[in-house]
Amino acid sequence: MVIEHEELGTLIPHKGKMFLVERITEADAENWKIQSETKITENFMFYDKNLDAVPNYACFEIIAQTISALTGLYVREKGLPPNIGFILSVSNLKFDFDSIKPGQVVGVKAEREAEMDNVHSFTATVLLDGKEAGRGKLTVMEAAE
Repeated sequence: MVIEHEELGTLIPHKGKMFLVERITEADAENWKIQSETKITENFMFYDKNLDAVPNYACFEIIAQTISALTGLYVREKGLPPNIGFILSVSNLKFDFDSIKPGQVVGVKAEREAEMDNVHSFTATVLLDGKEAGRGKLTVMEAAE
């Protein structure tokens, strides 16, 4: 399953330059697994002209939006209305690189590891040009409407 940027706009609440994820390359909403890709350009929101690169911490937002796309897919497949989500915590987020140059591709693999009521914990792996280069855990909460 490939979901391109335009369709992702129906799953992720971000708009404009803050909408970072380029495409979903794999998704299994039933089992809470997803993989995304984002090609870095000089138009990328976090691009730093002085570095001619994007700092590694921008990957945190790519991870969060990938998880948002997964929850959007899940509720869409279940016929449920989307909920707003909040990041509660980030732990053990580590990168094996300092920055990302234009032309490089950031991949994110995320999988839910735990759930309690409306709180979900995800493990994430960051890929840089297809090679594992980072990892971490995000805990998010869905706000019921």
